[in-house]
Amino acid sequence: MIKAIIFDLFGVLANEGTISFSRAFYPRDETKLARTLELQDRLNLGHINIDEYKDRLAMLGGADRKTVDSYIDHHQPNLPLLEYIRITLKPKYEIGILSNSGDDWTQEILGDYLTLFDVVVLSYSVGLIKPDAKIYELAAQKLDVIPNEAVFTDDKARYCEGATKAGMRAIEYKSLEQFKAELEKILAS
Repeated sequence: MIKAIIFDLFGVLANEGTISFSRAFYPRDETKLARTLELQDRLNLGHINIDEYKDRLAMLGGADRKTVDSYIDHHQPNLPLLEYIRITLKPKYEIGILSNSGDDWTQEILGDYLTLFDVVVLSYSVGLIKPDAKIYELAAQKLDVIPNEAVFTDDKARYCEGATKAGMRAIEYKSLEQFKAELEKILAS
């Protein structure tokens, strides 16, 4: 029986600035895309700070720092999803956030919607990153459920695979309609 639903922040609850930047500046350069993922991991583990991260992205993309800032610093909340959580999910389930994040931007991005979430697990503050099974297990523990009582959603397949390996059900987020359809199937089973 599902008791908790856990959401990724960037790319699900809010738009993802790094993806937008890399799609704009080096969409087909596999080496630079891989380097971007490495930089994200280093930021999310707290090994580099946000300024170092942005400077390195600027170098990768051949852009100035102001341009990088415009992509990275303007995350917008996914209001239709947040309203669905508020109206449909929150009354019935524990709700969490599990995100690879180099800092805590939850209040800045989500504002009053942050009160919908019972637990927020951010990689930089716990020293673990997705897809490490331990971070999913930690989120479940904080929500007072076992992993197989939780559904995790992320816009990245590899992070969904990590959740599945940890024992959770997982949904790769592509759109609100697709997410709702897949979640309803899981909740009905």
